[in-house]
Amino acid sequence: MIVALGPEHLGGVSRLHCASLTGLLSSLGLRATRAFYAGALKTPLAIGFVCTEGGTLRGHVFGSARPDRLRAEVLRANRLEVLVGLCLGVARRPSVLKNLLRSGQGPDDGTYDPRQPELTYLAVAPESRGAGIGRQLVAVFGEAMRQAGAQAYELSVDDENHSAIVFYERLGFRLAGRYSEFGIVHRRYRLELGPG
Repeated sequence: MIVALGPEHLGGVSRLHCASLTGLLSSLGLRATRAFYAGALKTPLAIGFVCTEGGTLRGHVFGSARPDRLRAEVLRANRLEVLVGLCLGVARRPSVLKNLLRSGQGPDDGTYDPRQPELTYLAVAPESRGAGIGRQLVAVFGEAMRQAGAQAYELSVDDENHSAIVFYERLGFRLAGRYSEFGIVHRRYRLELGPG
């Protein structure tokens, strides 16, 4: 069953995010990840859904029609918890501080428009992969983006994540460009949303 992301899902979504996804937020750890999602729930800019079966979280999708404003809104909505999470994450892994400080500057090489509506995170539990959950989450997310007024949205995939590349291309996403951030090359994909 796919439902809107809510406070009752924060623990499971944060754990699945850290276990399944790479990137700065996962590197900062569970506390920072949970604080991010908790803050996101307090802003209308966030769009998120979860898939649960028998009370078990199977997957989640998250993004925004205004990703350029989302980070500031998350911080404003949950300032103390986000700052505590960031400090604990940096204390646990001091090497992430450099990337955290650079994160607001955009890509190291190449470019994409940070104002474009975006699917930022999609994760499916390993034991649930191949059952169509990711496809269902992307479909529900796309419909929510359409209702938010987006005519298209974008996402990023690590250049070496071949299974994700195949997955998104099968769903109709088209390569829009490439960029490098924190030493990792990413592909930027775009999906045009047809009329509802």
